[in-house]
Amino acid sequence: MTIQSRTTLIQKDKTLSKIIIPKLSITWFFQWLKLALDYEGKTIEFSPSKRGGGAYGVMKNTKKYILKVTAWKEIDLKEIKSMKPIFNMDEKEKFKYLNNMFLKYKHLFGDLTVRYIKDSKDFIDDKNYFTVQIPTSKNRVDIDIEIEKLRIANNIKQTEKKTNISFFKPVKKNDMRRTFEVFRLKEEGKSTNEEIASEVKYKKGLYNMKGKTEQIQIAGVRQVQNAYLSAKKLLLNIAKGQFPKNTL
Repeated sequence: MTIQSRTTLIQKDKTLSKIIIPKLSITWFFQWLKLALDYEGKTIEFSPSKRGGGAYGVMKNTKKYILKVTAWKEIDLKEIKSMKPIFNMDEKEKFKYLNNMFLKYKHLFGDLTVRYIKDSKDFIDDKNYFTVQIPTSKNRVDIDIEIEKLRIANNIKQTEKKTNISFFKPVKKNDMRRTFEVFRLKEEGKSTNEEIASEVKYKKGLYNMKGKTEQIQIAGVRQVQNAYLSAKKLLLNIAKGQFPKNTL
């Protein structure tokens, strides 16, 4: 599923941008990326189902994966990894981290547009751009001709590439929030599934599962189990370059 491009905008700082992915979705990406880097080197395990496997997406045999982040070369992963683990950040620290990442890397999530550089600190290290200085006295025709000559002289090829990073599918913020919280609480190991279901506000209710014998479970417990499973798959997938994908 692709995310549709939005209108090209002139922002408050008078630069152009074409928004592909909403800011909230980008901040969720950096939240999961930070978590993946925090867990790098750890084992992600999927246990078999007690009912013989296959139920609710649980694998039949135990699977173990060592988490290793091999994607997102456009981002300074060492910088992110060196920060305090995201589960140890308070809300103020988390907001600062996510906002800084958005401001620093938002150009990776939008269509490539002409950038107005007001200061040397505005330069970005991106191979999809080349930089020129244009005299204010030049007219449009001369500018176009000279830029094209510079492109040819420096063997800069024109490509169809529009954005550096794209998402596997749109981000659903409520699902992201609950899945992240379920993973955090499960990893803490201090709460039962029933307590976690209440904490993340999964709806309570009863339903029947028919097998050899009829069983009754609290619906929220099954949702917690599914969310924990999804979180593990999200971590493995973002490590390989796909987000938000919760299937293997």
